[in-house]
Amino acid sequence: MMHYRGTTCLIAASMLGAFLSSHVLAGEVQHKVSQEQAGQRLVLLAPSAPFIIELILQVDRGDFRTATTDYIERLFQSLDGNQDHFIDLKEMKNVPAFGIKLLDQGSPTERLKMLDTIPADNCLSLGEFASYIHRAQGTAFRIAGAPTRSSQVIELFRKLDQNRDGSVSDEEFSTSSKTLFMYDRDEDEVLNLVELRPFMSDPNAVIAQPVSRQSIETPFRRLDNDRSINAAIDELFKKYVEYQNTGKDAISLDCFRQGESDFAAIQDDDLNSDGFFSRDELFAYLQNPVVNLRLQVSLPRQQSFRPSLTILDKHSSRVSDIKINSRSKLEFRIDSLLLELRVKSSRHMFADTVRFYQTRFRVVDGDKNGYLSVAEFAQLNLPDTDYKKVDKNKDEMLTVDELTKYLMKDTAAVQDQVVMTVDNDGKSLFEILDTDLDRRLSPRELKKSLQRVKEFDGNRDQSLDHSELRGHFKITVELGKPELFVFDPRVNAMSMNQNRTVQRTVSGPRWFQRMDRNRDGDISRREFLFDPSLFDLLDRDHDQLISSAEADAYQQVQSSTQTSSSNRGE
Repeated sequence: MMHYRGTTCLIAASMLGAFLSSHVLAGEVQHKVSQEQAGQRLVLLAPSAPFIIELILQVDRGDFRTATTDYIERLFQSLDGNQDHFIDLKEMKNVPAFGIKLLDQGSPTERLKMLDTIPADNCLSLGEFASYIHRAQGTAFRIAGAPTRSSQVIELFRKLDQNRDGSVSDEEFSTSSKTLFMYDRDEDEVLNLVELRPFMSDPNAVIAQPVSRQSIETPFRRLDNDRSINAAIDELFKKYVEYQNTGKDAISLDCFRQGESDFAAIQDDDLNSDGFFSRDELFAYLQNPVVNLRLQVSLPRQQSFRPSLTILDKHSSRVSDIKINSRSKLEFRIDSLLLELRVKSSRHMFADTVRFYQTRFRVVDGDKNGYLSVAEFAQLNLPDTDYKKVDKNKDEMLTVDELTKYLMKDTAAVQDQVVMTVDNDGKSLFEILDTDLDRRLSPRELKKSLQRVKEFDGNRDQSLDHSELRGHFKITVELGKPELFVFDPRVNAMSMNQNRTVQRTVSGPRWFQRMDRNRDGDISRREFLFDPSLFDLLDRDHDQLISSAEADAYQQVQSSTQTSSSNRGE
């Protein structure tokens, strides 16, 4: 059986025109493959052991990284006013901010000093500029997690994972009530979606931010540069603790072995032959790991053809139930995880963005003079866009040509990436614990959290992680979509459902229904208005909550006592 091991090589980046030079962009790990074999490697943090996937990505039937390097070269050339193949201090003033707070602030001199790395010559080369772009916008491939339901936005794992080891232990579930107490902002003893939303990292925060661009954790990690590989190693050490040595500073080779036939290839990077990978040895191995599954993806960008998705080869018995649904859709299982993959063409998004705003231009041009004033421009509703950025000649007469050029540049920037969007179609931890489906977590639900998650602990290690819960993933691979034209009706649905009315308690005696102020079906000590000693009498199971059944039992005893007294009186 074949083993798939690649070798690293440099990216050759050429300037447009006569200029030609080579650079290593942002520590990219590039595999020596033909133009038809442009590979992107991923590690899937599966429940039992990691799984290596390689996507052979083709954009317009060529290397998918070409779109990124072409974009960077065009942008560099547009900023290089004197065409000397460097960006000097004067030209640095025109370099826009790309979203890195540390590198985007300060004067042009300060920014240049931070970006000017090797050699430090007071100007930016193409390689230094490319490194900055890659840090800000990512490499040619990006993984994005997307919520399909509002309850999936709730990151209970991070909140309950007190020791930050990537999973929630039985002990952490047992103390969940105490851990989450700080998020109870309205002090009603139940936790709703708004209180638990992930952007509320500060329990005292008052202003809520929209969830539309909230990114969700996925079990996939990229293996394409030094940073991503080191980040993947951190996750591997957190998740697969059962494979670690006693010193917790190395992980067993068995963690990566799919069968006896591939063990020799894995052993190559075990330099001291102790049967374990140290962090350094694992770093070397993950640059050229044994690939367990290889898929080919073909996407159109400028050319016109149907996107396609094919399994080239598999090198693992862990892959099962393969089903080819169409040219662009397939599904299979890795261990217990069901993966549904599809590829999509987003060529139309590029043209649709431009046409939509060209039409909007004519609508908002109220006086029909052929250009937009500042007030008219505001009616376009272009997100995060200032009039001065679009009005290139600064004459305060924004023409449709200026708008079109801006939109073309904006949409081209996002289509230089291949994006793999991972939708989790399995149950979230919040949904598992929310037994009464009222979109809140009550004290009783938190007390029973450990009992509820036991069935999901597949490897029986008394700890729960994301992959053990999320057994069904829908994965879409496509070119980046222009943010200006993204509309996701699910976001609106999530926003509308955040504050659904909770019905009043209808079970138990009338006094019980009235005392249950938070409507969770139980009465806590805080809600109980009678003598505290009576609470202990009613709380028969001593769980610090009075249920409707316990209240009914007490009421029946009281009724029987009153009836007996009445009979004796007669």
